[in-house]
Amino acid sequence: MPLASKLKNALRSCALAGVELIVSFKRATEKLLLPAKWRAKRVKPEGSIAYQALLARFPRYLTAPLGGVACGEGWLSLTWDLCTAIEALEHLGMPRVAGLHAEERLGGLFIRAASTSYIVRELVHEAEHRAAATCEECGAAGSLHLGHGFAKTLCGEHAKARKRPKQRRAERPAGLDQTPILIFMDTEFTDFDYPQMISIGLVSETGESFYAEMSNGWSREGCSPFVAQNILPQLTGGEFLQERCFAGRRLADWLAEHPGPVRVVTDAPGYDWVLMLDLLAGIAPENLYPEPVTFYSDCFPELVPLLQEARAKAFANSTAHHALNDAEALREAWDIMTLNLHPAILDQYLRHF
Repeated sequence: MPLASKLKNALRSCALAGVELIVSFKRATEKLLLPAKWRAKRVKPEGSIAYQALLARFPRYLTAPLGGVACGEGWLSLTWDLCTAIEALEHLGMPRVAGLHAEERLGGLFIRAASTSYIVRELVHEAEHRAAATCEECGAAGSLHLGHGFAKTLCGEHAKARKRPKQRRAERPAGLDQTPILIFMDTEFTDFDYPQMISIGLVSETGESFYAEMSNGWSREGCSPFVAQNILPQLTGGEFLQERCFAGRRLADWLAEHPGPVRVVTDAPGYDWVLMLDLLAGIAPENLYPEPVTFYSDCFPELVPLLQEARAKAFANSTAHHALNDAEALREAWDIMTLNLHPAILDQYLRHF
């Protein structure tokens, strides 16, 4: 890690530790010095915190339109701690914070504080990252849980009530511990009952692309009516039309040329990923992750309009149902998702696969 980054992290740690000491002192004096009738309202209660109690304790921060809270009970304690820290800093002379807005969004806790203070910004980031490891429902230790139509940070007990797709964790290739380069992939194939690869397109997050069409291994007679009407007329042909064995070697070489591990992102692992592995049978490069990242866009219903808009823009100057075009559209949709997810939630999303 560069020296500047180490110094910045050390400064941040010292600042947060200092605030923690100040908050501890503030709470101790409140318990000792406040009259009983005030103590019950101002001192943080043990266990769960009621929504109305939080608003009553910090009305200046959390009252609309400058502030508010919209999250589960499990995160109210984190919000209370953050407001307490900000209040303590104000008592020491820091400019007043006009408002604080905390809301659950896309599985994480998003917090916006009306302050330009560095320490307030770091306190906000710390609270957001703590929320990413705290059940939104009860405040116990939790993690991100994904399902069709939802993304929630939950503990094991509350996650049981949610229907979640079965997923296996992929391990990094032996000897490679770098962050992988993401490769967005799509294939076109004959039909769903007996899929045979027709074409494959891949686009890396850094912009490099690969495309090939198979000259063997499939037949027009085996294509569904949809494929015959919408996919076959778009095939490029020419230099991209290759025998499967040659296309497979080209793909293996292309993946191996990337500087470090590569991981495929697909929205159809049961078809696209299986067909790609079949093309690479026996020659898959060592830097290829053994399982893909599945892009479950429907885990985040709030993003559906943005993803639909991104797809429309992606095909403004090209057509759908062409493997390379679809791979590029998948990359653009992924960019939309990562721009809107909190980094702590995105990190856990990737850890699911």
